[in-house]
Amino acid sequence: MARRNAVLFLVYSAGFHIGLLGMLDVLVNFYFVSLGYQPDTIGLLQSLPRLAGFITSLPIGLLTNRIGTRRMLIISTIGCALALILQLVPVLPMLVLSRFLFGLCYGAQQIATSPQMIGMVEPGDRTRFFALHNGISMATMGIGSFMGGVVPGWIVGLSGSFVPAEWVSSATTPYAYGAATAVAAFMGLLCVLPLLWLPDVRPAEHEAAREKRSAAGGGIPWRLLVWLSVPMITFGFTGGLTFPFFNLFWRTQFGLPDQNVGAILSIGWIGMGIIPLFGSALEKRFGRAGGLGVTLTVATVAFFGLGLLPALPISIAFFVLAISFRNTMQPLFQPLVLDTLPPHLHNVISSVNMVMWNVGWFAATAMAGVLQTRLGFGVMMHIVAVGVAITAVLVVAIFRRRELELKQSFAGG
Repeated sequence: MARRNAVLFLVYSAGFHIGLLGMLDVLVNFYFVSLGYQPDTIGLLQSLPRLAGFITSLPIGLLTNRIGTRRMLIISTIGCALALILQLVPVLPMLVLSRFLFGLCYGAQQIATSPQMIGMVEPGDRTRFFALHNGISMATMGIGSFMGGVVPGWIVGLSGSFVPAEWVSSATTPYAYGAATAVAAFMGLLCVLPLLWLPDVRPAEHEAAREKRSAAGGGIPWRLLVWLSVPMITFGFTGGLTFPFFNLFWRTQFGLPDQNVGAILSIGWIGMGIIPLFGSALEKRFGRAGGLGVTLTVATVAFFGLGLLPALPISIAFFVLAISFRNTMQPLFQPLVLDTLPPHLHNVISSVNMVMWNVGWFAATAMAGVLQTRLGFGVMMHIVAVGVAITAVLVVAIFRRRELELKQSFAGG
């Protein structure tokens, strides 16, 4: 049964990453550009999802304790798809609303994901399961990015005799990007189906009393939870300066068409899936915190190299190395945090992590448009390199030699 549930969850996550993340990574900024918006406005639109996550993450974490992680995953995934549909109304107020709603629902999905996964496997298998989940997610995200680059062209080719000629004059029209976004939303709705056969994951029975106190706000060690989540601020900041704008980076710096941009992004996502698969080996050799310190150091060097803006093949190599080694945070940091806390705090720490991540991401995306215009992408990548290095230092400083201490602390309490 546990293996069946794990497979169902992986199928769900694969569909989510194809439609609601991979395709969207390529399409969303190009869609905004096709509507005539400038980098500063696009940066603000990209910051809205993180603002929504910052505002709503804590109450969503407590709500997830009440309704269960499976129900939260279903509701939030449907909400993400509906947000993309709202985005098809090409006026700024509706774009603002859709981006805010997407951030709210995506944040809820992320809050529920890690506790759902932790509850589905035994402690000794968690790092491997998180690594497998990350590998499948990134591989399917790569498929989604490739689709995001080619689907607008396919839609133009199929729609020529059905819509006005100016709508299909090229694959870079609002119609082409909007129709491709609708395809992504439909795929997001389909991926909900495997969740219907999954059980809810809730804290164990012996944790019920503490869960009740936690839901009321008592018994939650907020200072400790915030301290454990501090690395997510700089992790979110480095993500906010890069991932929403990598498509513009390749188009602006190297003049690449959408298909090539989608292909490069897909290569990057595949690397993000492969490198973290070695998380178990790194954990055995260095521990989770030490392993993250090593991989984030490699990512720091790669981002610095990417900021030098070398020739295209070298830039692609630096790009793949940078995002792949940075992404080891996904399969290593979440179980690192959750395994040092009792089950009744899992949804709460997941929401605190999301708050911190959103704070960093919001700050980065809000200033990204100005940085692009005034300093350029090269300086932005060097800023990211510094942020990744700080993240590595924070993870090691907070968690090195403290995993066992935290477990013993809560076991004694």
